[in-house]
Amino acid sequence: MVDTRAAILGELQKNWGWLLAWGVILVTLGIVGLGNLFAVTVATAFFVGLLMVAYGVVEVIQAFRHRKWTGFFLFFFGGLLSVAAGVLVIWNPMGGLAVLTLMVALYFIALGIVRAVAALSARHPGWGWALANGVVSLVLGVMVWNRWPASSLWIIGMFVCIDMIFQGWNYVMLALVARRPTSAKAAA
Repeated sequence: MVDTRAAILGELQKNWGWLLAWGVILVTLGIVGLGNLFAVTVATAFFVGLLMVAYGVVEVIQAFRHRKWTGFFLFFFGGLLSVAAGVLVIWNPMGGLAVLTLMVALYFIALGIVRAVAALSARHPGWGWALANGVVSLVLGVMVWNRWPASSLWIIGMFVCIDMIFQGWNYVMLALVARRPTSAKAAA
């Protein structure tokens, strides 16, 4: 039987430098983004619009690849709806921000729960930081939900930046814990 904690620690120790670099990049981008929340919010809306268009195109292609399947129309019209909604968000990001704000609230709530549960179940080195990251994501989601729709112009950008800072800090702390030579003995 493989010791999962030892295997995870070994991988973290081999790649601690990359974790540290990625963490520093995320923290830096998050701090820079806090300086222009409206731009981050609009960029997020634009990106989500692009994802919706890409998803819709794939759904339409899948529908035609499986024409004989009874779900053809479900895939086809669902794909067209995704493309149309994505184009609307790209064309007029301001109009889609209220809906995207609500989706971001649900995303952060779900993300916070998943991160917290993963941290509590894995208990990898530095798991407390991962748990804190999950709790922060959950709190951000609840805050977005409570302020919706009045603050749709800036709240998405602010919470994305805050989440980037905490996720980056989580990676920095994880890298520093993995770098310590005594970590291998503590895990065993």
